[in-house]
Amino acid sequence: MQLPPQIVIHRAAEEIGGSCIEISSGVNRILLDFGLPLSAAKEKKAAHEYRLPLDGAYKDQTPQFDAVFLTHAHPDHYGLLAELNPEIPVYAGRATINLLQNVAPLYGISLSHLRFVTISPGETVKYGSISVTAIAVDHSAPQAFAYQVETAGKTILYTGDLRAHGKCGYLTHGLARYAEPDYMLMEGTTLSRPGKISETESELQLRLEKEFSAAGLPVIYFSSQNLDRFVSVYKATRALKKTLVIDPYTCYVLEQFRHLGRNIPQWNWRGIRVYFAPNSITEKLEERIFRYAGRKISLKDILLHPEQFVIKDNFSIRHSLLKRSADIHLIHSSWEGYLKEEDNAFIQDALTHNLPISVIHTSGHGDYNTLRSLVNKLSPRLLIPVHTECPGRYGELFDVPVRVLKNGEVLFLQNQPQTENRTADSVA
Repeated sequence: MQLPPQIVIHRAAEEIGGSCIEISSGVNRILLDFGLPLSAAKEKKAAHEYRLPLDGAYKDQTPQFDAVFLTHAHPDHYGLLAELNPEIPVYAGRATINLLQNVAPLYGISLSHLRFVTISPGETVKYGSISVTAIAVDHSAPQAFAYQVETAGKTILYTGDLRAHGKCGYLTHGLARYAEPDYMLMEGTTLSRPGKISETESELQLRLEKEFSAAGLPVIYFSSQNLDRFVSVYKATRALKKTLVIDPYTCYVLEQFRHLGRNIPQWNWRGIRVYFAPNSITEKLEERIFRYAGRKISLKDILLHPEQFVIKDNFSIRHSLLKRSADIHLIHSSWEGYLKEEDNAFIQDALTHNLPISVIHTSGHGDYNTLRSLVNKLSPRLLIPVHTECPGRYGELFDVPVRVLKNGEVLFLQNQPQTENRTADSVA
């Protein structure tokens, strides 16, 4: 029996992360993202234990989906791919695919059974009665996408994760040209703190300059895959005529972004040196690590002139430095929630050595003002919360009709949005 066209949020209707959205035309079916919940990082369970009730999506089933479209390479958006049926193609930007094929295996995540297909910004892919267009947006992951889906005479806009205060903020502002979608599924990660205005990446870069010029050898923690943050750290370092020390893993990650343009920093750029951190990741890169040998620097060289360097943190170099020098300046440039985790080694080292931590970070997600501006410009006929802990607040915060879905609840597309109601808890 053919079902009518519909939208189903299988996960992330009332939580941040674990995103998985199905759009069906009645004949064709696609998935937007295929992620693990954020809790999976600590629970250490096998991926199959997080399977959603999606018959025809998994590797031990007959495929019933035409494709998966990924927004970006964060595990809460791709982490369930290990369970995906290999006959179902996975579309994503080249940077995302590079990370999943080349970097994810370093952490024991094997996706070699999957068929990845590169999709470029502005490109449209059609599967029968479903048309999907990739739209570049600003996020802390490089080459992040939103998607516009057209089916059954309706237009659906899925924002994925986005912001407008990063170095590519203009991309998110460009979403305005996709005005008046019938349905807009918009992330609301920051809406639990709607009064907070996010610092721009450029403002953060200036704060980093000041921090790097303070006394002590700066050791800064941030994700190697956060390209915006790497650029901010690198530019702040160069402004002070200092040298940024990174590890082989970061060198390798930067290579995955080389195709994005000539202005993407690489390990062999001026002002970058490489510390060969003895860890499992370095061992896995053994076959290509010789490429970085010409930029190698020793711990002795760093400690001889510490005022000349900024250190990209990793466990190995941090511990080596702490054993030999008390004049270390710790900086945390990532989600502040990590600082509350009891098993966070960065925090434990700071406590053990009685070192303060400077927090210099800006979110990878849009603040309330950004999201409100986006909704006002796009004027969707129906706004649907996703990737948020407070879906019930959308009706209070945005001046368009809002429909709150539960995980697994069906929204049938032939039903016109009930614009007289600001919010509704049920749709089926």
